[in-house]
Amino acid sequence: MSRGPTGLWALSIVIGLLFIALFIYIACDIVTKGLQNWSEWAISAPFIKLGRDFWFVVAGILWVIGTVLFFMEMSGYTLTRGFKVVKNRVKWDAVDVTVVALSAAIYGGSLAATGGLPIIPGFTWLRPGNSLAPLFGILFGVPGALGTAIGNFIADALTGYLSIGSIGGFIGNFIIAYIPYKLMTDHSFRTPRSIAEYYIWGAVISSVYCALYISWWLDALEPVIGLPRALVWGWFAPWVIFNNAIVTTTITPILGYILYPPIKMRGLFWKDRLA
Repeated sequence: MSRGPTGLWALSIVIGLLFIALFIYIACDIVTKGLQNWSEWAISAPFIKLGRDFWFVVAGILWVIGTVLFFMEMSGYTLTRGFKVVKNRVKWDAVDVTVVALSAAIYGGSLAATGGLPIIPGFTWLRPGNSLAPLFGILFGVPGALGTAIGNFIADALTGYLSIGSIGGFIGNFIIAYIPYKLMTDHSFRTPRSIAEYYIWGAVISSVYCALYISWWLDALEPVIGLPRALVWGWFAPWVIFNNAIVTTTITPILGYILYPPIKMRGLFWKDRLA
C-alpha cells in the first residue's frame, strides 16, 4: 500500500475527521431539537435564510446539468475534464449488465430493509444503505451508477413509496454514484489523495447535489406531488444531505478499503473494463 508523504496522510485524515465531526454535530443538533422543529436545525439555516427562490434557481441549473449528463452517459457519451464530448467506452456487455442488475438488487434491498423508518412518509426515511451508492460508482463506473438509480426505484416500490417524486430520486441517486466515479482521480481508498478526494466528491458534494436535484423536482411538481415548498427546502433538502452524508462519511470509506482489492483483482474495476 502506497502511503505517500506523512504530511499528505495527516491532511487527508484531518479532512475526513472534520467532515465526520460536522455531520455528527448535525446529528446531535437534530436529535436535540427534534424532528418536528426542523426550522431550528443548523443544517436548515442556509436553506431558510437564502430562501426558496434562490435555491430553486441554483438547483434548477444543477438539475439541467445532471439530467443532461445522465442521458449523455446512457447514450454512450461522456464529458471529459476539458469539457469535450467523447465516447464513454462502456462495453455494456454481459458483465456490465450483470453489474447493473446486482448493484440494483443489492442497493434496492439495502434501502428497503430500512423502509420501516420513515421521516416524511412517501418521500424519505432513514437510509443506511445509502453508504453503497458512491461505492458502486467508484468501483463499477456508469453501470454501478445506473444500478444505484434502479435500486432506489426498486426500494421505493418495495416500501410503498413509489410516486412521481421517485423519478427525481432515480437520477438523484445516479448522481450520488456518478460524481465520485467521474471526479475522483484515485479510486483505491489507499492514498491520501484518494481519501481526500472521496470525502470532498463522494461524501459531501454528491450528497448536496442529490438533495438539490430531488428537491427541485419536488418543488417544480408541487401542485401534483403535494409536498409544500417550505417543507421541501426547509426539511427535505437538509435531511437528504444529512441522511446521505452521515453514512457516506463513516461507512463507505471502510467498505471501499475492503472491497477495492478483490474487485480490482477480478477485473471488475471500471477502468479495467473500458473498451
